[in-house]
Amino acid sequence: LAIKDLPDTYLFRQALQSANNLDESDLAQWDADPPYHAPRPLDTPAEARWTQNLIQVVHGRRSRMEKE
Repeated sequence: LAIKDLPDTYLFRQALQSANNLDESDLAQWDADPPYHAPRPLDTPAEARWTQNLIQVVHGRRSRMEKE
């Protein structure tokens, strides 16, 4: 993962720019290392899209926090 480029998407850029751009209130649960205590996700296109969006936002948030 460390050699992969960070996403260059709208959600990533919004999370990178400011904590005020997106509702980050539930993201702290993803700050800890796995395993995460969440129900197993459904295997649907909507769930896959949600997961990809979450990944983009978490990467943007973490990158912003490293700069601060």
